[in-house]
Amino acid sequence: MSNAALETFSEQIEIAATIQTEINSIPTYMRGVWLCTSEETAGYDDLTTEKGETLPCTVSVAYTDRFAVVSANGIPNHNFESGPGCCTEPQQFVWRIPLEPIIASEPKSAPQRGAVAISVNGVPFYGPEDGPGGDAVAAHHDYYVEDRQPISLGICGGHAGPGGTYHYHYDASCVHWHPDEPETSWEKWSTDLLQDDKHSPVIGFAFDGHPIYGPYGYDTNGKLKEMTSSYRLKQGLTGQGGIDDWEYVKGLGDLDKCNGILSKIPASKEPTYHYHASIISGSGEIGFPYFILCYTGQPELSNFQSVR
Repeated sequence: MSNAALETFSEQIEIAATIQTEINSIPTYMRGVWLCTSEETAGYDDLTTEKGETLPCTVSVAYTDRFAVVSANGIPNHNFESGPGCCTEPQQFVWRIPLEPIIASEPKSAPQRGAVAISVNGVPFYGPEDGPGGDAVAAHHDYYVEDRQPISLGICGGHAGPGGTYHYHYDASCVHWHPDEPETSWEKWSTDLLQDDKHSPVIGFAFDGHPIYGPYGYDTNGKLKEMTSSYRLKQGLTGQGGIDDWEYVKGLGDLDKCNGILSKIPASKEPTYHYHASIISGSGEIGFPYFILCYTGQPELSNFQSVR
């Protein structure tokens, strides 16, 4: 083999080793989960408007030694409803998700309003409260009437806020569901369509790097079930007062104060800390805080100012 050929071969080996190192640094639960990364993405319609849009969902992911750096335009990978905050507009998000979550000495509260995590389609998950300060999901489920400002959650528990920023307040599992029959439309989406005989897929990541799964998972005894939150409404309250209307009761449900659990996940043989999107509580009420209420790990602070 000539010297030139040897040099080329050595370069190929070095590139292959670099790629393998990058792959090895990516947590197993993060591999292959990102959506909308293809250059050929479908267009999606804002059903709040009369015209038919074809807005594309775009996501790109680059890896450093510490982070998955996710750039996204904030358009979901499904038809959606902006609601009274119309209309959803493309954003310039840059999210940094830690590859190796570091458990904090004490849980850190997530924002009551605004982004607390991101979906695998690059759209932010928001905290429970809406603009007026009430629990947006409680209002959606008619626990109280929001008379301070018009609020409406649409398909998949999402809507648009100031600046046309689309975001989810609960659910978000429809990112993995697409109508496969001509007579089936996005308006038919319901969490009743979720598979209950297998662990839910990853739907997003908290800003501390821990994955967020859909509602179904394994409890600490290894039993597959719908994960329930451990919050209940305080006596006589409705959620109109926001998160202050709820109280955590250890052991009421499957999940801890932050809405996470240390248990088995499909991507690991060892118990792994992760969060779940909760539809119901162990009290039988709606599953406050829906995604997360605090971070068990150390959150990447740049995500709280992610718009570029």
